[in-house]
Amino acid sequence: MSGSTRPTVTARPRATRGGPPLSSLSVQLEVVTPILGGGSQAREIDEVEVIRPATVRGHLRFWWRALRGHEFEDAAALHAAESALWGRAADERGGRSPVELRVDLVGRPRGKVTSNIDLSRPEAYALWPARAQQGGTPPAPRYHPGTRFRLTLTAPAEREAELQNVVRAWVLFGGYGSRTRRGLGSLTVVEEAERWLPREATRKALAQLFGRDLLAGPHRLPVDTPWLAGAALRAGHLEGDPVRAWTTALGWLREFRQGTSGPAGERAREPGSSNRPSVSNWPEADKVRHLTGKTKGHPPRHNAVPAWPRAGFGLPIGFHFKDMHGLEPGDVRLIWQPRDEPDPADRLASPLITKALPLAGGSFAPCALWLHRAHPQGVVVLEGIPASAAPFDRLVAPGDQARFRPLVGKSDLRAAFLDWLDRRYRPTVVAQ
Repeated sequence: MSGSTRPTVTARPRATRGGPPLSSLSVQLEVVTPILGGGSQAREIDEVEVIRPATVRGHLRFWWRALRGHEFEDAAALHAAESALWGRAADERGGRSPVELRVDLVGRPRGKVTSNIDLSRPEAYALWPARAQQGGTPPAPRYHPGTRFRLTLTAPAEREAELQNVVRAWVLFGGYGSRTRRGLGSLTVVEEAERWLPREATRKALAQLFGRDLLAGPHRLPVDTPWLAGAALRAGHLEGDPVRAWTTALGWLREFRQGTSGPAGERAREPGSSNRPSVSNWPEADKVRHLTGKTKGHPPRHNAVPAWPRAGFGLPIGFHFKDMHGLEPGDVRLIWQPRDEPDPADRLASPLITKALPLAGGSFAPCALWLHRAHPQGVVVLEGIPASAAPFDRLVAPGDQARFRPLVGKSDLRAAFLDWLDRRYRPTVVAQ
């Protein structure tokens, strides 16, 4: 990367010897929320290549799949098309990607943060994995918002429009680094914003920008690859400050999972004392107590039949029970067991993205995007306890009484969250 500012590159076809005509597209971007990760090592930022081309390429591959995955009949066809554009792994047959990617840093980042995470801050819900860990592991460093860079893609001219839309999707709904589904590393466009961003947070404006209704439902059932086709999108009131828009969207999810406000039955946790919440109205903690035989410290209010509704937000989920002289379960994790596989899996990305959606006029909309994805073929389990298995779409166990009313009568967590969000905050329903 270089530290100079390069002028906008217009798409001019050129040809390689014996190859197809090529064109370049270029866009200058700014990261508007903190960057966590993105380096070659976990929990590390890169201080030499602040914005790493390999990391950007990985993000673009994901958004290419989200845009086009619904067009392919099966995973093999999708993989073949993706590999032809973005390249194959070193141990697979085939060639390198025809897409050349260049990143030029514009100036220098504003500096990094190395302090621990203040859990009372609204952004802590996204940044908590960066906190200092037991055993002396220091907090993960983060870059302040404000890093600017120019992204240039050179590819066969026939793929130019397709790649423009991939970049648009990444800028609108993704970000750079880790925890982008919780709004970290969010982006906006510095130059020619109307070419890359919608004027409004509406379905019509998005369709005009992409040249099609990218949120329209597909003509077949979803698979485990997340799609924009069939996704749900909500947008809140516009903000001039991207960090405020981000923390507003983040707050929606935090309130749904952990909030203590609202009438009885409508809050995720009961209010406690000294600014500490009391008992959870979600069923997971009680189910853990039943399954581990630790029911005396806090007598469960839910029955013993396994149900893990919050697994729909992604896995693993760790539960930390305070030590009560052996009366509580200790530290446990929810993971999932793939069908017909001997070993469990501990990673499952969230289908929900909460972030600041950039608009062409310079404002930002808090947004919640629920990507269209099927539940994995398998069951959710408490690590080490096979009898804990439950399907992903079980929000309320048979014979149980829901203590958190938004779960009642809902087919899955997507419906529960979106219905709650619509009633509680009344955002614009961009796509249902």
